[in-house]
Amino acid sequence: MKREYKIPFFVIMTLVFMIQNSNAQDEILFRRHLVISGINGSFYGLAIDAMAEIDEGAAAGIPIISAGASVLIPLLTNSTHPISPNSMVLSNHGKLIGWVHGFALATLIGGEKAWDDGYKLTLGLGVVTSIGLGILGNSLGKNSSWTEGQVATYRHYGWTMPFTGVSIMAAISDEPRLIAASDLIFGAGSYFLADKVYKNYQYTRGDVRAIQLLTILNGGLGFGILADKADRGNESRSDLLFPAIGVLSGTLIGQAWLKNVNLTTKQGLQAAYATTGGAILGFGFALFTGSDNITPYYVIPYITGLGAYTIVVESMRKKNKTQGFIHEQQKTNWEIAFMPQN
Repeated sequence: MKREYKIPFFVIMTLVFMIQNSNAQDEILFRRHLVISGINGSFYGLAIDAMAEIDEGAAAGIPIISAGASVLIPLLTNSTHPISPNSMVLSNHGKLIGWVHGFALATLIGGEKAWDDGYKLTLGLGVVTSIGLGILGNSLGKNSSWTEGQVATYRHYGWTMPFTGVSIMAAISDEPRLIAASDLIFGAGSYFLADKVYKNYQYTRGDVRAIQLLTILNGGLGFGILADKADRGNESRSDLLFPAIGVLSGTLIGQAWLKNVNLTTKQGLQAAYATTGGAILGFGFALFTGSDNITPYYVIPYITGLGAYTIVVESMRKKNKTQGFIHEQQKTNWEIAFMPQN
C-alpha cells in the first residue's frame, strides 16, 4: 500500500482514540458519527487527488485535511446541533448511496467513457452527490418526526431497490447508460415504496434489522448460485438475476415473517449475532467436505444461518407476544372501577 493511502487510515484510527472522552449527548452514537465522517472525508480527499492528478506529499496531505475537516465540523456544531439516531442513520446512508448515484449519473452522461477519459467527472459527481445526500439525510433526520423503524425502512429500501434495478438491467443489456438509469430510477422510487410499506406495517428498528438479515442471507445464496454456475462454465447473462431474486425474496419474506413481531433494537442485534454464528458454523462444516465444488461452501452456511435465524426470531416472537398478553391483562385489571356507594 502506498504511503499516501496508509496515512488517512492512521489518522482515522487516531481520531477514534482522541474522542474517547467526548461529552456528547450519546457517547457511542457520537463516536460512530465522527469515525464515519472521517472515513468519508478521507475518501473525498483521495477523489480530489485523483481528479487533480496530485502526487508526492500533497497527495497524502489532502485526504488528511479533508478527513480532519469532516470530523471537526460535527465537533464544532455539536453544541447547537445534537446528533440523533435518525440523523446519523440518514446522513451516513446518504453519504454512501450518494457515491453510487453519483457514479450512475456520470455513467448516464458519459457512457463507457465515464470510467476512461471522463473519470474526473465521475469522481466529481460522486463526491458532490455524497456530500449533498449526506446533508439532506442529516436535515431530514433532525427535522422530521419519523420513527427509528421508519428511517430504517427507508434505508433498507434505499439499497435493495437500486441493487435490484441494476441486476435486472444488467441481465438484459450490457449498455452502461441503461444500467445507470436503472439505478437512478429504482433509487428514486425506493423511498416512495418504503413509505407505502411503513404506512401499512409499522416495523420497529429491530424488525427491519431482522428483515435485512434475511435479505443478506438470500442475497448471499443468489451470489453463491451465480458463482457456482460460473465455476462450472455454464453461466449466462440471465444468471445475474439470481442475486436480485435473493434480495427481493429475502425482503418480502422477512416483511411477512416480522409483521407484528415488534423486535427491540437489542433483539435485532441478537438475531444478527445468532445468524452470523450459524453461518460461520456451517462454513466450518462445509470445510470438512473437502469438496472441489463451491456448492457446499455457500449452501451449508446458508442452511445453518437460516436455522439459527429461525430459532432466535421465533423465540423472540413468542416472548414478545407473551409479554404483550401479560401487559394487556395488567392494563385491564387496573382499569376496573370500584363503586362502593352503589
